[in-house]
Parts: sequence; structure tokens; C-alpha cells
Amino acid sequence: MRFRFLGDGDCPDWLLAEINTLSRMTSIKMKLLGQLVVKSFINNNELDEDKIKKLAQDTKLEFRDVKAAVMALELMLTSSARYGVNATDLCNELQQLGLPREHGVAIGRLYTDYYSRILDCLTARSLRLNRLNSVEIISGEKKERDSSPFIKLSLKLKKLDDTESNVFINVAREDIFVLLEEMKKARAIMNDF
Repeated sequence: MRFRFLGDGDCPDWLLAEINTLSRMTSIKMKLLGQLVVKSFINNNELDEDKIKKLAQDTKLEFRDVKAAVMALELMLTSSARYGVNATDLCNELQQLGLPREHGVAIGRLYTDYYSRILDCLTARSLRLNRLNSVEIISGEKKERDSSPFIKLSLKLKKLDDTESNVFINVAREDIFVLLEEMKKARAIMNDF
């Protein structure tokens, strides 16, 4: 079978096994676990292991089973947001996979409550290796600047680990306006999406 929340793909075997684990929890405990998962995803933090251990003790599940259930919940919620699935469809598809109705409804409510924030996080994290902070033209002496066939640009990049680096490039004077126009077109295309 194909599931919309998985991008019209088949359900992985590990997720089916974790749905069984989630089914052994009460819907309230699963909702608490889901809230921990969503908040750690949104805040880009690690999960509070003490709270997960306490939930594991309360649900009489092993700690490693609860950790695997955390990954299953994260996949369900982030994948659903990525593919734009509505909460009703998500709930129905999870029931088709064997999750009890009240569990599916709890996940649907979590998904509805946090959808926009999950989507914002996914958008912010997607396809980014480095972020461009600024572009500057490095100017030398006036005589050198006017006679040189190249313009030297300095690009300040912010890397994923929050360090900054400078990259210098030389662009032919006649190509700078072509580059500028192409960059404007590229930005317009990206803004349309």
C-alpha cells in the first residue's frame, strides 16, 4: 500500500514495528511523548532523556523501545508536514497501519497544533549548507580599480556550525551586470515557490 504521509510510498518495516510499540502505550502517554518530540524538533534541541526514561517506566516499556517510538513519531509528523497531508488523512492512514483510533486522533491533534512550526523548521533546514551574509566589492586604489578588467568580490558565508568565512572571487567587469540579472531572475523563481 501507498501512504500519503510517506510521500505516496510504502511503509517501512521498522515503522510498522514501532506502531505496534506505540499501540502498547496509552494515548495520553503517547501524546506526551509526541509533545516532547515536536518541541525538541522545533527548538533543534536534544530530547530530555530523563523525561523519556520516566515515560518508559510509566508505560512499562524498555528505554530503547521508547527511543525507537520517538523516531517513529518524528517521522510521522515531519513527513506529513513535508508532503502537506491533512490531519484527517494522517489519522486514517495511521489506523490502516494498525494504530488505535484514539492514538491516531492524538497524533492528528499534535500535527494540527504544530503543523506551521514544523513546516517552518523543515523549510529553514532544507537545502542549506552555507548562508550568504553579505557581498562586498573590494576596492583597491582608484587607478588600479579603473584599469583592471576584473572586479574582486568578497562573499561572507555563515556555515552550519555558526562560523563565518570569506570567499573571494574575481568577476570580469562586463560579466558583473549579467551575473546580477541572472541572480535577480533566480531569486524571482525561488520566490514563486
